[in-house]
Amino acid sequence: MYKFKFFYHEIKKMSKILEENLEKISLSNDLETIHKCRVSIRKIRGILKLFNCPKKLEIPIKKIASMLGPLRDLEVQIYFLMNRVEVDSSLGGILDDFLFKREIMKRELVKSIPEFSRKKFLYEVTNFLKDKEVYEYEIYRNLYKKIQEIIINHPVNINSKELHELRIKIKKIRYILEALSVESQEYNELIVFFKKYQDCLGEIHDIDVWLDILNKKIWELEKLKLFLRKKRHKKIIEFKEVLHEVPLVLGNVLSIAAINSITEFENRQDIRSMRYSQSEKISMAEKLAVELSPDPHHIKRVREKSVKIFREIREVMNLNKEDIFFLEAGALLHDIGYSISEKKHNDHSYEIIASSDYLPFSLEERVVTSMIAKNHRGKFSLVKGLDRVLPSKEVSRINKLSGIVKAADGMEFESLEYVENFDIKVCDGELVFELGDISEALTERFSKKSDLLKENFKKDFKKIKIK
Repeated sequence: MYKFKFFYHEIKKMSKILEENLEKISLSNDLETIHKCRVSIRKIRGILKLFNCPKKLEIPIKKIASMLGPLRDLEVQIYFLMNRVEVDSSLGGILDDFLFKREIMKRELVKSIPEFSRKKFLYEVTNFLKDKEVYEYEIYRNLYKKIQEIIINHPVNINSKELHELRIKIKKIRYILEALSVESQEYNELIVFFKKYQDCLGEIHDIDVWLDILNKKIWELEKLKLFLRKKRHKKIIEFKEVLHEVPLVLGNVLSIAAINSITEFENRQDIRSMRYSQSEKISMAEKLAVELSPDPHHIKRVREKSVKIFREIREVMNLNKEDIFFLEAGALLHDIGYSISEKKHNDHSYEIIASSDYLPFSLEERVVTSMIAKNHRGKFSLVKGLDRVLPSKEVSRINKLSGIVKAADGMEFESLEYVENFDIKVCDGELVFELGDISEALTERFSKKSDLLKENFKKDFKKIKIK
């Protein structure tokens, strides 16, 4: 049996170490000082958990722990950057941002330090736990349960979230084992094992934190880029109004510039594209679409409808299974042009896809996807210059995929009214769409927007019929 009084001196010692090092944090940028604070908190909480201490008693040190974690991560990143900035001076700007952020975080931590009173904390904990005791079999049972939970729920996908959750569970086990090691050395082997386990996960965590920061930076730059593009677009409109006699010439120049931008980044984009799987690219396209499209639910439904049509008629249209990637990307991104202007939003969707650094598409993926987005409304056309370089087979593929997305888009008035379930059947040379009970207006919209699909079917089918 373990009595709380056996552990009182350890809590007292750790509380003193915590108090002393919290005072040092405001005066130095030493990573070791932060580490000592976190270790002392971890040991205190481990002992409290042994005796089922009420959570409210942990609040003073838990609050400090929640501030020390991000500060520790930032210190690790600063240390890394300070060593790298000598090799790559372009990282200096990021380092300056992190140093500024560190000062803000330290100020917030220093403000909260007076809230932690060692004497008050020790009095409250001792007053509640002075007569508490816990049996060894209870400790073994809880430890066994926690360890089994880790073994059974060991992460399969090895993603950041699952690894982070696993790391937290291992930390909690170490809290308990280290608390027990105050009175017994029999747990040392387990502590060494879990420390090795945790250190490995800690290094992965540091890298994941870095990747998350870089992704946020990329996303912030992408949004800034889109904001500036929108502002530029308004200035172009003003320019066109002044030079209204040459709108056609100006429009051609802009189209050629867009094509040139694709050519200019061809090699860089293709190399970057190899680092991502197609599912990762689709996820990034969806994220961009949700951010920039006026109705995220609409674009997801259009994607689902497009995929259903594709699977039903792929063989008849002589499309490859691999073409579903272009279809999904085009369906997701077809409305992102609204972020610039509702008018000619399909052309703006094309411009964003063609020039976005956020999307890790190869040249082929960028061209086909941007053309699908451009042709989800209006008459089918290629941007000036593409018609001279793309082979007829490639133009035919873009035409067919655009027709599918356009037809899927025609089943919706965004979220105001849309076809929920539909079937496709081939009967007596007719391609029949059974759309269910919908309004005449939506039926007419689908009839018009299925025009490109009809053109691609006219050789094999008499007509496309709507029921």
